Amino acid sequence: MITLADILPAAHVSLELAAITPAAVIDEVAALVKSDVAVVDWSALLTGVHASAPCLPETEGGFAICIPHTRGECVSTMVMSVGRSTAGVIFSSVELPVRYIFCIAVPRALAADYLRIVGLLARVFKDPAAERELRAAETPADFIALLSRREAKL
Repeated sequence: MITLADILPAAHVSLELAAITPAAVIDEVAALVKSDVAVVDWSALLTGVHASAPCLPETEGGFAICIPHTRGECVSTMVMSVGRSTAGVIFSSVELPVRYIFCIAVPRALAADYLRIVGLLARVFKDPAAERELRAAETPADFIALLSRREAKL
């Protein structure tokens, strides 16, 4: 079973996104995996994450997460990157500001692992305490450790 720690190195985490538009923020977060050895077709990956970027509102927390993703042979194994925006980015598909953007690319053979990871992210962010901890994380390593602890509890 693939864990978050397996697919999310510190170099793939940005805790202060600069972009303020949906397309630019997806570009910024996706670019974190561009040099990953598992990426075999960068153009296809970037096109794919722009084509499918569902946002999940967390009404109680007043924010949303967005999970741009692609399934296909643009990667040899699952890769993921994440960006955090303090102010949030407004996507037309959701009324709340998107604070977290998780870009995921996965080969078709690992679709079940992908679905488990997406479900895990949705469950983690439903917990207001988890989101507060992730919002307060000061380093990429802290952010990953917090996610991993939450993953272990679910």
